[in-house]
Amino acid sequence: MTFLAMIIALVLVPVWGSGGRVQHDDWFRRWQSRIAGWDVAPLVKVAAVVLLPVVLAQVVLDAVQPALFGLLWIALAVVLLLYSFGRRDFHELMERYRGQCHSGDFEGAYLTTLAELGWASEKDDPVSPQEVHALVQRGFFYEGYQRWFSVLFYFLLLGPVGALVYRLLQLCRHNFEVPLTERCLFLMDWVPARILAAVFALTGDFVGSRDKLLEAALDFSAEASQLLYVVGTAALGNTPGQGPIDPDDAGFGESAARQNREAGSLLARSAACWVAVISLAVVLL
Repeated sequence: MTFLAMIIALVLVPVWGSGGRVQHDDWFRRWQSRIAGWDVAPLVKVAAVVLLPVVLAQVVLDAVQPALFGLLWIALAVVLLLYSFGRRDFHELMERYRGQCHSGDFEGAYLTTLAELGWASEKDDPVSPQEVHALVQRGFFYEGYQRWFSVLFYFLLLGPVGALVYRLLQLCRHNFEVPLTERCLFLMDWVPARILAAVFALTGDFVGSRDKLLEAALDFSAEASQLLYVVGTAALGNTPGQGPIDPDDAGFGESAARQNREAGSLLARSAACWVAVISLAVVLL
């Protein structure tokens, strides 16, 4: 039933354009505000804000599982998976960034794209278009990962509540017990990020990215975003007739837009590969 729910959700996403029809987070923001007022340890707050809704969801799933031959369970699992997918129109963000690259508006990219990706912070202070582009690419690689790959990973591993835990932690990442939430996400991202990095290598330039993949996989302290950026960029390789981005090239904006487009294609190929592997595993097992 889990696999069937996943397939239905993946069919509905392109039909609807996103999971936005069920992605209403006002309830969670109100819940965060209530828990934030508790005079308890940060760990207790994070556990309460994430786990209590998850426990309630699991109780409901268990209650409806016997009904209508499991159809109600499948319907609820689809809703939870759609809710757990990433927010924002990812493709629209990438198209807008490419337009900014073509016009050389990297300051605008820093103020808009990085802000929407949640990637503009005080510790990152880019002073050149090259640094802005590197940050944006890193943000897009992680955004592409966290909006679907990690969600499906935990959906298949732990069921609908696994996907829900991951999404609720992502919703806490910038505004609720940030250090602890980021630590939890680091641990949850550790395995799936390395799996996706391996998929990048398989669906991209394997020879060019093999060494980067091995280095990143053996670096146990590497953040998911940095790992995916390093391996993903290496997996892009060089387009025939075009070299890698040259920071001193006057046409840097065009090169940056091209690399961003290739990154989007790599993410799309990786998504197709991952779904194919899951389907094959279900058939064989």
